[in-house]
Amino acid sequence: MLKKRSVFNRILIPLIIVQIFQISLFGMLVFNGGVITKLDRNAEEILNERVINRKNYLENEMIQRWSNFSIYQTKIEEEIEQQLAGAEMTVADLVPGAKLTSDILKTIGPDLIALMRRNTVTGVFLVFEGTPLKISEDGAVEKSGLYLRDLDPINNPYDNSDLLMERSPTDVAQALGIAMDVGWSPRFKITAESYFYNNPIQAIRSAPELAQEDAGYWGYGSTLNEAMIKTLTYSQPLVASDGTVLGVLGISLADDYLKTMLPAKELLSDQSGSYMLAILDESQAAAEGLTLQKVTHSGGVFIAMFGEAEELVFQMDQEISGSGALIHTEALKLKQRIYGSMQPLDLYNTNVPFSHQRWVLVGLESRDALYGFSRKIQNTILTFMILSMLVGLTATIYASYRPSRQIGALARKVRNSDPNRPIHLDPIRITEIDQLSQAIEELSKSVAENSSRLSQIIGMLSIQIGAFEIDPAKNSVFCTSGFFDALQPQQSHEDQMLTLDQFSDHLQQLNLDLGDLGRQREKLIKLEPQSGGARWLRLKTAALGQTILGVIQDVTAEMVERHRIEYERDYDVLTNLLNRRAFQRFAQERFEHPERLKITAFMMMNLDNLKYINDTYGHDCGDGYIRSAADVLRSNAGSHEIAARMSGDEFYVLFYGYDTDFQIRQKIEQIRKAMAAYEMDLPDGKRIRIRASFGVSWYPKDSRNLEELIKYADFAMYEIKNSVKGGIKNFEIESYQKDSFMLHSSEDLNRLIENELIDFVFQPIIDVASQTVYGYEMLMRPKMEKLPTPSAVLRIARAQSRLYQIEHLTWFKAMETIDRYHEHLKGKKLFINSISSLRLTPEDLAELDRRYGQYNSQVVIELTESEKMGEQATLHKRKRCVDQHQEIALDDYGTGYNGEATLLDLMPNYVKIDMSIIRGIDQDLNCREFYEGLVVYFRSRHIKILAEGVETRAEMEVLIECGTDYMQGFYFRKGELIPPTPDPEAMEELRKAVKKKKEQRSHG
Repeated sequence: MLKKRSVFNRILIPLIIVQIFQISLFGMLVFNGGVITKLDRNAEEILNERVINRKNYLENEMIQRWSNFSIYQTKIEEEIEQQLAGAEMTVADLVPGAKLTSDILKTIGPDLIALMRRNTVTGVFLVFEGTPLKISEDGAVEKSGLYLRDLDPINNPYDNSDLLMERSPTDVAQALGIAMDVGWSPRFKITAESYFYNNPIQAIRSAPELAQEDAGYWGYGSTLNEAMIKTLTYSQPLVASDGTVLGVLGISLADDYLKTMLPAKELLSDQSGSYMLAILDESQAAAEGLTLQKVTHSGGVFIAMFGEAEELVFQMDQEISGSGALIHTEALKLKQRIYGSMQPLDLYNTNVPFSHQRWVLVGLESRDALYGFSRKIQNTILTFMILSMLVGLTATIYASYRPSRQIGALARKVRNSDPNRPIHLDPIRITEIDQLSQAIEELSKSVAENSSRLSQIIGMLSIQIGAFEIDPAKNSVFCTSGFFDALQPQQSHEDQMLTLDQFSDHLQQLNLDLGDLGRQREKLIKLEPQSGGARWLRLKTAALGQTILGVIQDVTAEMVERHRIEYERDYDVLTNLLNRRAFQRFAQERFEHPERLKITAFMMMNLDNLKYINDTYGHDCGDGYIRSAADVLRSNAGSHEIAARMSGDEFYVLFYGYDTDFQIRQKIEQIRKAMAAYEMDLPDGKRIRIRASFGVSWYPKDSRNLEELIKYADFAMYEIKNSVKGGIKNFEIESYQKDSFMLHSSEDLNRLIENELIDFVFQPIIDVASQTVYGYEMLMRPKMEKLPTPSAVLRIARAQSRLYQIEHLTWFKAMETIDRYHEHLKGKKLFINSISSLRLTPEDLAELDRRYGQYNSQVVIELTESEKMGEQATLHKRKRCVDQHQEIALDDYGTGYNGEATLLDLMPNYVKIDMSIIRGIDQDLNCREFYEGLVVYFRSRHIKILAEGVETRAEMEVLIECGTDYMQGFYFRKGELIPPTPDPEAMEELRKAVKKKKEQRSHG
């Protein structure tokens, strides 16, 4: 033994010394050679180059495109000067409420829209200098002007339906055909903080010789619209040819739009960076650091770095690339240093009023992300050195102990061998020992004559099963090959005889010991190997005296199938989120313990643009859009959130157990921002962001019942979907009590449209001169109790943006009804109501003409004056009337939007006087005089007059005396499904009244 130890020491110690020397030499070459430092500098240069490229692109957009007013500014100034000169007025007369102000805004409105479209910005505004109206003691004044907004300047429709009016007089918005936003105001409120207006004005007045673009001002945070989203503005003064300041012209850029110009994913490959556009505060000393006022940022990790901070202080590391700089700060939330490449933007010329204002673009990366590669290389080298030392030490020890270990192992193998099986001994390349091993093997083969009958029987079965028999008295355990197959299925095995200790080692793989087998009757065991792929084993044991028999069976396939069924029961196949039933179960479990809910919110999310993606790129792409939204929810949902997919584009999220609602609002905003920042690749190479609308209800504020919270969130989402998509709406009980029926009726409207659940009835129109039926009005009658009237149908359709489907259904069903009764309708005019602001597509019109074109000359299109008329739609309908020899009637005259303006623009063939004027005309002298004036007015323009809602004989007689051309109403006949004949008595009274009038006229 002493001799062995002496040989071991002489081999081991020199080899260890050689290992230590080699590892030390390698470490000195790597870490003192500057390799790691060079990798760090390369990472900084890559970050800097990418920020410079992005800075150059953004600087070009801001100077060459967004702030380039040259094409339109001169034209707008000339148009303002011309109108002022024509009205013999000055700039001081451009006050809020003045007609001249509105006229000028109507004239230059199209130029402002063209400027916004050309420059691809989200807003454009013009504020007149004019004589201000003081509105408060702090100096705030009101000025007139116009402010338009377009949150999606990239995609523009053929009309202005995507624009919203933020500031302008009402008549200007109507003249331009632009809808007014919820935060609309007719005037601008100008305060001392209104830098977008004050700064350009002060600059041009301080230095009149300045070019207007040199007086331009880039600003952020101005009070352009307190209720709007954050914007970046650029404004220049408008100056007349004589030097008079006319006002300010400018553009605005929404924060979300700016973020699209700063794709943070381009900074580093792991997408862990963020861009920040900021203004550098140079008032502080360099020793205090660089103070940056954040304008906007992109990249989700910015919030993780700095939260909602608006002002950040950085320290200078080094100047790079001329005027650029590498800076750093400490991010307390991430508990590590943040590095940034800061590049200035040259937005102003030298020696102009605002050239001191320094705008910078900063690319931000955490220390771990920026220097991650070099740290990885460093850690790899250290790991390699440690592993090399361990391998060397292991080899050294192995070389020292190998002879003694091999001989000891040979002895143990012979001692523990199964006498019932042949033994096999591996050679150890020592001649004498190998000869002894061979002799032992030959002896083992001669005595191994028995095999286990149990193993033969089990081997004939088609299931994976193994058995064992424990005999404590003999300190032996007999195991079939199936027992070992269950533990190690990837290897082949044979029956073996083990000692109790050896068997205990195998039981440890099952987390069992021999004592458990004495008490255990049946147990299901799950094995989770490091290589992956969980397996399940079923163990059954029985005791016969001191002997224990056991059977082990692999039931993995059975358990996998059971888990698959359970998973499919609870999870949505497309998104792997909870499905409706599982969400209800898990959510209800939380509500069974109200004390744990604390502050809870239920959020319903509905995806926007899914129908567009399905129609444009196919349903596979639409499924990808849904999966992307689910991935965002999953990655942003924590331990206090339950997320689920309810239907095609609808998701639920339950936020529970929070101490304050502010925490939940932050979480919801986090999800919204993550959703808006996520981009999905489309088949045509384009990328699209996920847009969704959110409705939120609160526990216990809104309700303590889960079902009610779901219903309230559904209503809130319905409101936001039908106003400004892509926002978050909290439930409001007042709105719910007022408009909840609109939500519940949406499905009724869908059924009405899909199943064409409407009829048309015919109400006769009487020709006064001939006392005959001149024609019929086609009156819609819905066949649904919940939508009993056409006005109810139109109201729901307008809220659901389904008016086009109603217009389509009206015309096709009306013409189908005419075709059904065409024998009764020969030679009769057929009045059909049409939505004034809509027109059918060319394809639909062609199909309508193909089916029913033979009746076109009988059709009179009724345009309802109580509905705002779309200029393009009206022109299209007038042209179609000329082409198809049709006529136009203006319906409900006297109750509408535009009065004589509508009449003069439309010049209809018929004017239908609303029943509110006809009703009781025989008793109201003022009403009669008004009606007589209308008759004179319309006859002078060769327009026929049709009186609606005639219900009494007295009304009929007065209308005849006033000179009415046509009448309709219940006095003659109500509307019926089959074209009816008028009431004979009413027609007789009509003939008498007409005859009487003729006699009076002949005697007079």
